[in-house]
Amino acid sequence: MLLYISTAVLALLALAWTYTSLQHPRRKYPPGPKGLPIVGNLFDVPMKNGWITFCDWSRRYNSDVVHVEALGKHIYAVNSAQAAKDLFDGRPQIYSDKEQSVMTHELSGWRRAWALSPFDDVWREHRRLFHKHFGPGVASRHHHKQEKAMRRLLLLLLDAPEDFSAHIRYAAGSVILDVVYAFDALPGDVRIGQIEPAVQTFTALMETGVYLVDVFPILKYIPAWFPGAQFKRQAAQYKHLVDVMFKAPYEQFKAAWAKGVAQPCFLGSLLGDSEMALDYEREDFLTNLTGTVYAAGSDTTVAAMNTFVLAMVMYPEVQTYVQEELDRVVGRDHLPTMSDRERLPRVMAIVHEVLRWHPPLPLATPHRTMSDDVYNGRFIPSGSVIFGNSWAMLHDPATYPAPHTFDPKRFLTRSGVLRDDVPLPTEVFGFGRRACPGRYFAVDMLFLAVAHILAVFAVERAKGARGPVDVKEEFTPYVLSLPKPFRAHFWPRFDGAEELIRSAAAADM
Repeated sequence: MLLYISTAVLALLALAWTYTSLQHPRRKYPPGPKGLPIVGNLFDVPMKNGWITFCDWSRRYNSDVVHVEALGKHIYAVNSAQAAKDLFDGRPQIYSDKEQSVMTHELSGWRRAWALSPFDDVWREHRRLFHKHFGPGVASRHHHKQEKAMRRLLLLLLDAPEDFSAHIRYAAGSVILDVVYAFDALPGDVRIGQIEPAVQTFTALMETGVYLVDVFPILKYIPAWFPGAQFKRQAAQYKHLVDVMFKAPYEQFKAAWAKGVAQPCFLGSLLGDSEMALDYEREDFLTNLTGTVYAAGSDTTVAAMNTFVLAMVMYPEVQTYVQEELDRVVGRDHLPTMSDRERLPRVMAIVHEVLRWHPPLPLATPHRTMSDDVYNGRFIPSGSVIFGNSWAMLHDPATYPAPHTFDPKRFLTRSGVLRDDVPLPTEVFGFGRRACPGRYFAVDMLFLAVAHILAVFAVERAKGARGPVDVKEEFTPYVLSLPKPFRAHFWPRFDGAEELIRSAAAADM
């Protein structure tokens, strides 16, 4: 039975390839590996560490944009900041859409994530409301909640430093819950536990790549019990996790709102500003808007904060350099706040270098072209998938010498102020009109994490039976890329640090 199905699929692909070849004249595409008949570059498309593969192709073919074609789908990777600016910023009417997958968006429930939705009026309304509450002019309204989360993180690191990665996940999840829903989540809160398994479904979908149902959408109508319909059963499991992550906190806040006991937050502002009755359609809109903040903001922050810890373990001299600034500017009798940011350029240099050294999304989520285009004489057809290779741009040796080395000083002048002639790593937040609108919140969060941790702790390699445990620069090879599990230890670095941590955390309990 499976043999017949496979034969039929190959026959259909062959017919589709033949038809496409006859209907469309040969075009001059950007360079890339030579494909095979029918399947094209199906076996060339990288499923792991794609940012490195695309960067290597860019060098091999001496082209900022590289191209492959798989099963009739054109795939492009943009590997230079200039090409990204030309295409994503310069031609937003073509490059602002997002690729949609039957398996990911429709069957597995990720249509709820408006950051991944098509470039339409619904997306524009989502982004307008988000920017209204998280844009640069209003980011300060969230600082007190971000600072509270960091003070709690310090206490957890003091009492159980070996579990630092779990503590980071708690801190990132708790501040999102607080800002979006006004939930004061303590460690172990089940709502934070809802984030990881749901987000892991997206990672798993991206790791798998193209499902057969994406090639032949009619397959979505086969019942889940049908032989070979494992993808339907898997999608149902994924959709349940995704729906819970989006809907559960919304419903809990709505109940508090109805009782008149809800506290100020993002969702409360949305409900208070709304002139519309909360019908089903409007509620679905708000559930998706707030849930996307909850899902996307947490995991990327976790990845960046773990990368920071890894860098501190591997480059202890950087700690000493930054701690000298913290002691001089802030002192040792209180913790840093956002008001100290302008006076802490070394801390900000670490923030920039963490994002540049290994961005949480090395390949920004794929865009989709909305019409045909030509760039540098090369054809890019409508409906193509196009990636912005953030990692390649942030590791361009012409812009960032010795790009594989963690060196925050690259962003500083000799006198110790931030340089204005070295580009900040804005590519880490995506491109064009689909750039992450939460980037100001994210940078503030990372600044506070770096400043708080280095103010009171020395971050060191963990001790094993034979001495310090070795740590390597290793990251997971998928869409959301974070350091592979490693060990680290956090030591109070001066007398009085423990008392400072405990008194600051007690004030927030």
